[in-house]
Amino acid sequence: MWHHVSYILMSFKIKLVIGFLAIASVMITYGLFVNEMKKIPLNYELISEQEGQDRILNSIGGNLSEPFGIRETLRENVINVTGDILAINSTILGKDPVTNEIVFDNTHTFFVDRATRMHQSMNEYFTFPPNVQKVDYDFFHPMIFSKTSFVFEKEDSIYGLDVYDFSCKYSGVDVSSDHPEFPSKKILSDGGCTISVEPATGTTVSFSKYWDDYFVSDGNRGATVEMGGKHTTEYSENILVNTAKSTKTLYFFLDLVFPSLIAIVGIAILFVILLFDKTKNQAKIILQTQNEVIKKEKLSVIGELTARLSHDLRNPLSVIRLSVEGIEMRINNKSDPKLDEYIPIINDAVSRINHQINQVLGFVKTIPLDKKLVSIFNILGDSIKSINIPENTTITLPENDFSLMADKIQLSVVFTNILLNAIEEIGKNKGIVTIRSKSEKNNLIIEFEDSGDGISKENISKIFEPLFTTKQTGTGLGLSSVRAIVESHGGTISVKSPPTVFTITLPQK
Repeated sequence: MWHHVSYILMSFKIKLVIGFLAIASVMITYGLFVNEMKKIPLNYELISEQEGQDRILNSIGGNLSEPFGIRETLRENVINVTGDILAINSTILGKDPVTNEIVFDNTHTFFVDRATRMHQSMNEYFTFPPNVQKVDYDFFHPMIFSKTSFVFEKEDSIYGLDVYDFSCKYSGVDVSSDHPEFPSKKILSDGGCTISVEPATGTTVSFSKYWDDYFVSDGNRGATVEMGGKHTTEYSENILVNTAKSTKTLYFFLDLVFPSLIAIVGIAILFVILLFDKTKNQAKIILQTQNEVIKKEKLSVIGELTARLSHDLRNPLSVIRLSVEGIEMRINNKSDPKLDEYIPIINDAVSRINHQINQVLGFVKTIPLDKKLVSIFNILGDSIKSINIPENTTITLPENDFSLMADKIQLSVVFTNILLNAIEEIGKNKGIVTIRSKSEKNNLIIEFEDSGDGISKENISKIFEPLFTTKQTGTGLGLSSVRAIVESHGGTISVKSPPTVFTITLPQK
């Protein structure tokens, strides 16, 4: 009963662990999915417009032009994918909105890690990562053309969206290639920028920049080549803010809502499964308890009935045995072949009936132990004398004798039952029953090994159960009584096969 309860509790714990592992694996898988979702998309594309004013030098020795309006468009798109590395094409095209004349055209290809959002070949960011912190970030920004640091300035709000403002400054950046009209001149640029970023997603929603380009000769600053500034248009700012809001909402669901739902649903399912399992197991325990009670009540009735029948049967059996002994004495001098044939059969039948009665009584009657210091050799000797050992069977006794505190009569019943089972297993074939004994950690270990065919796997777990037998004439109570007697001595009994070995462990004190 308690073994079954322990098994149920162990099964419950295993299912509980498996359930939590399943939830954990789902959460880990979901985490990997979220990480993938937060990488730069494989089809990444950005369009942003800036507007401002510019002044340019038309010729060497001339003057800067009057300020004129400019309108620039930044386009970024993926042109190749290699694992997590994206080749992103970035083009800035500036025009005079009045004349539609192109005043600036710059194209670069950047290789960017999707996960870190940093350039593959340098330790600078291409764009802000999710979860922006109030710290400085090293950048090589597509609109700056140089490595620079973005310094955190303050928290702000644009169209109801909370943002972080960063600033940058740069100086001495070589922009000679951006002024093909002065092919033999070295031109450097000084300038700065401000940028507003939605912190949860890293989305840029506003950008402004000013610049001052100038000639350099022998390390000295010369005339100004270009001077101007620009900022994100209101139209683009609205689009970028709405995009940031949508992405922020998605991140909120990915980071908080969906994991919470998964956890709640997982725990609810686990709770239902465990509750169902617990209810089912409780029903099993109740049913088994009821069966145990019914079984005990039946055994109690069987015990009373058996005791009465045994008492009634013993008297005629005793009369039969005495009568047979008298017949044997009378025909001692006058041999009758028929009598010589029947008398052993009668004796054997009486012995078998008596043995079965003893087994039933041994099972249903609780006999208090009469412990005394006894010798294993003496008990084994008594057991061997009480049984008929066939000529084809040899019994080998242990090499050493040991003593222990035990009930000699009840241990004799134990050894007798095991020896009878071993002899029956051997059958008509020539065989041997080997008995071994040893003392180990204040325990006496006795082994009975027979050379029979062994016990089948489906039967070996049942042989100690009451009423289980594979014999046509067996009661199924012998080995059950054996286990009860051994356990009443504080010991244990086990069996393994093949070869069949019964192992009894008894305390010596």
